[in-house]
Amino acid sequence: MLSPRRSSAAVRGALALLLPALLLGCVDEADEKDEAPAGDGSSGDDGGDGGDGAVDTGGEDTGGEDTGGEDTGEPPVIDACAELGLPVRTFDAVGPFGGLRRETMADFSLPLRGGETWTLSERWSGCEVYVFLPHYFVVSELDTQTWWSTGVDDLLRRSPRNVHYFFVVGTADGDDAEAFGSQMDGWIAEALDTLRDEDRAWWSERLHVVDGASAALSGPAAEIINSEVGSLGFAIDRRQKVRGLGYMSAVEAYDSRLEWPWEWRLYSAANEGEFLNFEEERALRIEAEAASDAARTVVPVFTAELHEEYEDKLITLPDATTMAGFDTLEIEVLMECPNRELAEIGNCGAWDYIANMWLYDAETDSYLEMARFITTYHRESHWVVDASHALAWLQAGGERSIRYSWAPSWNTQPTIITVNLVLRNQGRGHRPTQAIPLFNGGAFNAGYNLREPVVVDVPEGAAKVELRAILTGHGMDASTNCAEFCRHSHHFTVGEATFERRFNEAGTNRGCQDMIGEGVVPNQAGTWWFGRGGWCPGQEVHPWVEDLTAVAPAGAPVTIRYAGRLADADPPDTSGNIELRSWLVVWE
Repeated sequence: MLSPRRSSAAVRGALALLLPALLLGCVDEADEKDEAPAGDGSSGDDGGDGGDGAVDTGGEDTGGEDTGGEDTGEPPVIDACAELGLPVRTFDAVGPFGGLRRETMADFSLPLRGGETWTLSERWSGCEVYVFLPHYFVVSELDTQTWWSTGVDDLLRRSPRNVHYFFVVGTADGDDAEAFGSQMDGWIAEALDTLRDEDRAWWSERLHVVDGASAALSGPAAEIINSEVGSLGFAIDRRQKVRGLGYMSAVEAYDSRLEWPWEWRLYSAANEGEFLNFEEERALRIEAEAASDAARTVVPVFTAELHEEYEDKLITLPDATTMAGFDTLEIEVLMECPNRELAEIGNCGAWDYIANMWLYDAETDSYLEMARFITTYHRESHWVVDASHALAWLQAGGERSIRYSWAPSWNTQPTIITVNLVLRNQGRGHRPTQAIPLFNGGAFNAGYNLREPVVVDVPEGAAKVELRAILTGHGMDASTNCAEFCRHSHHFTVGEATFERRFNEAGTNRGCQDMIGEGVVPNQAGTWWFGRGGWCPGQEVHPWVEDLTAVAPAGAPVTIRYAGRLADADPPDTSGNIELRSWLVVWE
């Protein structure tokens, strides 16, 4: 049995950061004291800028030419983007280039086992992701085989089809490189033998074992592989940007004998491609919306600024006349690790705290919640969330004070933050003019539902009426696992109609992992997989929105009631805390 040795100073430095940080990160921290849900250890429930994406300049992977059916002895050339129905993005040969996260990857060539040289520009399809995986991490302290040994077949079964994997022996030792490279050749061959012919042809072109020791490689990719940035591996996304990788433990691989009780699995690398696909699809949607908006203004709040705990900023909005032309507000937040030259783990903040975007209201000397997010365990994140209700507070335009907070005073989590307010006109024909407060949350206990109803006089001019709520559950009661990991529900009764939100994913082993395709940052160094009560580590909290127009007619009063339930009953005492803010939003 080969034991993966590490000779690179970059790798040693990364591991020195990694292990202590992970032992801290095994407990959920959105309310500073949460633990993994009861029953852990079961088998589990099963960005950036760039071109216009219009031209395909890829090499042999994008040919798609007709071979006339002749048997040439070579596998047929597959046009991956056409096969997968994905848009094509042009290879950037101009730059500027760099080897830090979110910088553009320069062209490079790498030698592969078997004698082939793989060159990015020649193999660029314009719709694929490229993931580089070092060998030197072990399954666990009780199983010191390389994590590569845990199953190429499982990696392929879980992976998006538009991903290339590069297996790199991270060492200066040529004998190690030959031994581990040969072993991975065998594992790949075994996995391919289990596939159907068409899948075998597909994946045989996307699994690459780099030849030789990493320390002997040269060129832009090798520089990242041998740097601190790439010490946990790295990826190149569909916009040709360098991206970091995370911690590859798997929720299904639980072993109670371990200090960090989840082993590494190779298939966890598939999460990275799924997330990068989400980010690209979101970016394409935003670009399409920007092209169709009747009006659009981006108001910068913070621009790649290093801050701790929270930061205030005075911004200048357009004047009232211009503001009246917007019907949508989105808030975009990029959270980057404080040291761009290190890997994410042990560099980004360790805990999953509530982050809030606040608007200071001078009239009431209070802060109004515009948006909510949950920070990651040790990883970078990029969020976009609708905050259109806040347009009702911003109608006058001009100077306003914004506060963004993401950590408590006792653990300030230094972070490079970029925040934009995106004002849009989607042609809805009306805009938010009032956000009338309804109910807030509080301690989830036997007295939680002792609330008086709220009566709202809906204005005559209302074209649309909405319920908007920002809602998450926190806390870790020993008996109920609430309110983070218990399945609570929330009920608004408007007149005679009731609207409810149930968090049935709370307490499940994969409730958040199953939402990678909806923006949950994967492979965090903490118990990120578990389903929560209305939130996930590393994701924005999307507002709960219900159209009330039919049940809250213009020009008439409407009575609104609210209750929170646990198992469809009032919660017992000490069942955690509900973070709720809700409004009746009037559109005119």
